[in-house]
Amino acid sequence: MPGIPMAVISLCIEGMLALLLLITIAYCMKLDGRLKAIRTGKDRMLEAAQELAQSVVHAQAAVSALRASADAAGRELSIKIEEAKSVVAAPPREASPARDAVDFSLRRRSVL
Repeated sequence: MPGIPMAVISLCIEGMLALLLLITIAYCMKLDGRLKAIRTGKDRMLEAAQELAQSVVHAQAAVSALRASADAAGRELSIKIEEAKSVVAAPPREASPARDAVDFSLRRRSVL
């Protein structure tokens, strides 16, 4: 290469290296943006998982309360059924005005 001075060749090589360095910097900036998006998505997923865990705990507590309520209602209903069976199985009593008034008030309450 007798016609091209060494300074020009050196300048061309340095220019190509500078261009490659700029391309590398641009790619690193793009990669950094994607990594930030991934980190943000990861944080959102962790928040969603924590909210889901809290919802599960609340649902379990609600189901436990519902079971306890259903058990209590079942026991109360069993008691009422046994009382009704004993009333039905009892021998007939003689009528009296006071007893009739009590029976009437009990029937009226059951209707309400």
